[in-house]
Amino acid sequence: MPLLAAGCLASTSPTPSAAPSAQPRPELSCERQGAERIETASYRGGGKPDVLKVFHKNIDGNPPLYMSCKEVDLNGDGRKDMLLYLDKYGRKLREEFDHDKDGVADQKSHYEAGVMVRDEHDSDSDGKIDLIEHRARGRVFAYDPATGTTTLLADQLFFANGIAAAADG
Repeated sequence: MPLLAAGCLASTSPTPSAAPSAQPRPELSCERQGAERIETASYRGGGKPDVLKVFHKNIDGNPPLYMSCKEVDLNGDGRKDMLLYLDKYGRKLREEFDHDKDGVADQKSHYEAGVMVRDEHDSDSDGKIDLIEHRARGRVFAYDPATGTTTLLADQLFFANGIAAAADG
């Protein structure tokens, strides 16, 4: 006859007196360390700036300074709602948005050569990405070595997996 046992597991370790403190989530803010210049502007009047621009020195020297980051308070509540990161050519690298007004990015849009490639969303404000949306940027070309021409066969592909060259060309 089989023996069946049921029960509940109990812990004999002491119960902590307080829950461990959660790590604070980073607020929307441009990196100011090493900046050559910081500009602020207030379009609503008052003491707090609506826009802050951070400029860094270009190690190539052309242009000598470039805007690397911009913070924007879109609704005038004194907290940044949007961050924009730029490369030395003025192309977007990343945008961050605070949609729920808690000072923390809920959406991050990533760019390559100024073109959006990925969008990340934290829809429930728990600090974790809930949705990642990739943009179709893949392309397939055909190269003709006899003429030296390249022809675009397909674009707007998510992944060009499974493509192979035939042995007979």
